[in-house]
Amino acid sequence: MTENDYWQSLHPHLRPRVYAWKIAASYIKGVPDWWGSGSSQDLWVENKRIVGNKEPPAILDLTDDKRYLTIHQQLWLERRHEEGRHVGMVVFSRIGHIYIPDLGWKKPISKLEFHDRAMPYKELAAVLINILGELPLEDQVG
Repeated sequence: MTENDYWQSLHPHLRPRVYAWKIAASYIKGVPDWWGSGSSQDLWVENKRIVGNKEPPAILDLTDDKRYLTIHQQLWLERRHEEGRHVGMVVFSRIGHIYIPDLGWKKPISKLEFHDRAMPYKELAAVLINILGELPLEDQVG
């Protein structure tokens, strides 16, 4: 699966709870893959997949320019974070997906930690919806 395939699988779980805009900015280097807007905040998110749709490596280093985050992506996320904006990363894999808040992608992730944090699309969407300040549909009063 490509990153776009993963996005297409996640996006329906975000709707209609939050506005999520998939960005295709081929003229500006480093812009994250999507932006989400909720009732209490917004969030810039870079999507990555485990290269080759395999198991996570023993140590996953997301700062590896050749496989994961380019220097332009790293700088963009760092600068928006310094401005006080909410940024994060979603890493997709065949065993499940993880959300990494803020600049947590700077720290390598062990295979064991990845397995412990991995979740299905619906659970990942619930985490993102919560971050954006929206109540899950089943928790709304009305």
